[in-house]
Amino acid sequence: MLGGQSAGKSSVLESIIGIEMLPRGDGVVTRRPLELRLNHSQEEIVPWAKFEEVPGKKFTDFLEVRSTIEFLTDKICGKQKNIVDKPIVCSVTSHTCPDLTMIDLPGITRIPIDGQDPNIEAITKGMCKRYVGDSRTIILSVLPANADMTTSDGL
Repeated sequence: MLGGQSAGKSSVLESIIGIEMLPRGDGVVTRRPLELRLNHSQEEIVPWAKFEEVPGKKFTDFLEVRSTIEFLTDKICGKQKNIVDKPIVCSVTSHTCPDLTMIDLPGITRIPIDGQDPNIEAITKGMCKRYVGDSRTIILSVLPANADMTTSDGL
C-alpha cells in the first residue's frame, strides 16, 4: 500500500483487517514498512497478533499492538521523524480478516523535516519501487479524495 503522507493508507488497511490496531496521528506516523501477515480463522475467535521482534508473546489487546508498533518504530528510527527501510513483521489471526499479506509503507516524502535524511524523497521512492517490483504484488495506491490524481506520487 503506497501513497503520500496522511493519505489514509493505514485506515484502508484497518478496514481490510477489521481491527483498529495501527498508530494514528498527523504528519509522519508510519516510519518503517509494516508487513502484516493476515490469517483468516474459520471459527469466531479472539483475534491475536505476534511480532517477529517480540518472540514468544501473543497479543490479544490491539491497543498494546498499536503501542508495540510505535515502540518498535522508535527503537530503529529514533524519536524524530526519520524513516528507515527495515520492516516490522506482524502476524494477525482473526475471523475478520482475509488470508493475505499486506505492507503498509511510509508515505512518499518530498521535503525532509527535522530528523529526516536530506535524501528522504529518494529513500521513500526507492522503498516503494522495491516493494512493488515483485511481479506477484498487487499495488494499492491510496490518495485523499480531495487530491489531484495527476500529481499523485503513488500513481
